Amino acid sequence: MMDGMNQAGFPSNEVEALALLYLQNQSLSGLAPEEIYDKFADAIKRIAAQKERSANEMEENY
Repeated sequence: MMDGMNQAGFPSNEVEALALLYLQNQSLSGLAPEEIYDKFADAIKRIAAQKERSANEMEENY
């Protein structure tokens, strides 16, 4: 199973990479796998939203 993840290129983009980096710096001890997934999915959502806001701000400034 891990070979499949490596071939797929996990993380596959900058948003996933930043979400993974964020989670690596959080205390995950005592969390169930489902809770870790939820935290990862939430981090992706928040980072993607910030990326969109930043792109819009850059467009407005130019």
